[in-house]
Formats: sequence, structure tokens, C-alpha cells
Amino acid sequence: MWYRLNRSVFSWFLRRSFGFRVEGREHEPRPPFIAIANHASAVDIPLLAIALSAPVAFAAKVELTRPWPVRLWVRSLGSFFVRRGQVDRRAIRAGLEALRRGRVLGVFAEGTRSPDGRLQPFEEGAAYWALRSGVPVLPVGIIGSHRTLPAGARKISPHPVLVRIGPPIAVPRVEGRLAGQLVRAWTRRFEQAVAALLPPEQQPAGPPEVTYSQRSRPR
Repeated sequence: MWYRLNRSVFSWFLRRSFGFRVEGREHEPRPPFIAIANHASAVDIPLLAIALSAPVAFAAKVELTRPWPVRLWVRSLGSFFVRRGQVDRRAIRAGLEALRRGRVLGVFAEGTRSPDGRLQPFEEGAAYWALRSGVPVLPVGIIGSHRTLPAGARKISPHPVLVRIGPPIAVPRVEGRLAGQLVRAWTRRFEQAVAALLPPEQQPAGPPEVTYSQRSRPR
């Protein structure tokens, strides 16, 4: 109830502020699954929550524990905190527990907001969660949010935003030791799947390996 109330309030506020569309909702599988999206704006978190019908437990950066009201609010929504740039075993356990309980795990795999909207290299945490749990991964491309509330901005600018949901990716469950090469390969596959949903101006810098027209699942 509390989650849905927050979701409704943010939906009303964001639609009044700049308006957004969601495309590809038919691809959303039944929970549990991991939703992986690009990240270029503070509004990406509520946008992803609004775009998906199932409640989402987010892996939020530990910096959001300050101030304490934000920490309590994030936890009240069923999300947890991750220490970036290190192996956070507590966060790994929290993510797997959320999936075990049938939740959706929301991950912005770049680890931080892109300064210009272009997709940045993915960190490996999402691939670890996926391979340990064996749940599907749902790629999501958030288009245009970097023009509404980029890092450092103090107010929302009116600019249309599109949340594009791609086909889910089946992931095998792996027991025992996870080889680094395997984790890196799946990380790159997820990165390509999200990139395939983004327009040219949000593709990674340098020669793109995927394009906006490549809407099928990467091989």
C-alpha cells in the first residue's frame, strides 16, 4: 500500500512536470526478475518504478543514507543500499533475498549517473545477482531524462521522456564459483541489450557496437 501510494504520487508529479511515455510493457515477465536500466537523472528511479507494474526493490547508493529521513524512506519502500566500487556482500545478500521473496530487483548498472546521457560501462553486480538467482533480466532504456534533471540541476526542465522496455533475457543459474570471465560476458550482454534500446545520442562514446535499430536480443 505504501509503495503504491508513493508510486502514484510520483507518477502524478512527473506527468505534470514534463510528461513521459512507456513503451514495451508487454515484455515485462512475472516476478521475480531483475530490471536493468541506464541512469542519467535523479528521476530515473521513480520512472522505472512507474514503468513496471510489479513493485521494485532498488539497489540504492549508500550515499543516500544521509540524511536519515531519506534512509528511512528508501528502506520503507523495500530497497537497500550498496557500497559502490567494492564487493558489498551485505548488498549481494539483500538483492538475492529480494529475488527469493519474489520481488523485482531494480539496478542502474552503470553505478552512477551519466553526465551527458550516454551509456557508461556496466559494473558487474547485476550479472552476479542474475547468475546466482537464475531469474530473467529485463533491459530498460530511459530516453531523454538527462535533459529533465541532470546531475547538478536544481529544478526539473520540461522535456519529453520515453521509457522503453525490451524483451527479457533468460539467464542460467550457476552454482559454485562464478568465473570472472563469465560474469564479464553477461555484464557486456546486458549492457548491449540496454544500448539497443537507446537513440544514437545516448549510445556509448566511441564506435557503437549496437544501434537504435537493433531491437532484437543481442546474441
